[in-house]
Amino acid sequence: MLCRSAGLLKWRPLFTRVGTRGLGSTSTAQQTDEDILRHAQKENKQARIDLATSYRAMEYYNLHMGVCNHLTALCPAANGEGTVMLLVPHGTHWSQVTASCLLGLNEKGEVMEGVGKPEQSAAEIHLAVYDARDDIRSVMHTHAPYLTALGALKDCTLRMIHQDSMRFFDNVAYDTEYDGFATTGEEGPRIASKLGDKIALLLGNHGVVTVGPTVAVAFDHMYYMERVAMYQMLAMQTGGELQEIKPEVASRWSLMQEGQPFILPYAETHLGGFKKLYATKCPEVLQ
Repeated sequence: MLCRSAGLLKWRPLFTRVGTRGLGSTSTAQQTDEDILRHAQKENKQARIDLATSYRAMEYYNLHMGVCNHLTALCPAANGEGTVMLLVPHGTHWSQVTASCLLGLNEKGEVMEGVGKPEQSAAEIHLAVYDARDDIRSVMHTHAPYLTALGALKDCTLRMIHQDSMRFFDNVAYDTEYDGFATTGEEGPRIASKLGDKIALLLGNHGVVTVGPTVAVAFDHMYYMERVAMYQMLAMQTGGELQEIKPEVASRWSLMQEGQPFILPYAETHLGGFKKLYATKCPEVLQ
């Protein structure tokens, strides 16, 4: 999906158009081009629907912060030429996001689809994460209340105190070296480096990043990570000692979802529930 070339971010197209055509192959090549274009447009539209639904659902769960924070997805460009990163135009409240309003950025952060401008730190953080990880299609960054509060503690470790905590066993990275806003050109690559190969990064004094091979999985990780952080913070308020799940138990469950086959159907159903809701009550979200 992404590859490096001479130290610069260069995106490998998710779908590639037919190149040189031989004699007598015009009809077949034209048909192939048309198929690729239709497929690219279909994938682009589906990614827009999934991402717009995620924005709305995050707002429903109160995981947004004003008109800041950002969720993104990689998908084929609607014109069939290369790849774009979808995200919300800066200044749009998440309760107003629709599939058609999303911007599509190229690898340089330039707007190729949609009207508006991206938030600068959004482009920097997300482009850097996609550059570092060729196994993901979606990156989500929020200042979710309980995770952000946990990240304000000197020891911000997410403890294995609930069965839903176990999906994050040995799968969360921590950044306790807050270095300011991601607008300098250096913070994005630093965050990507801190994330490594994990599914989530807890940013001390800042917020959280989750990633996934699909929009639904990144969304589901964000929701459940915030939930288990809430359980942990509420339990800590009692002053009692936390009852943590044994590492061998958490590890066994974690192995069940290696490659995320266990998580994927639940994540798709979770996001799908919101899509059904909006299809009935607010169909413009999906348009």
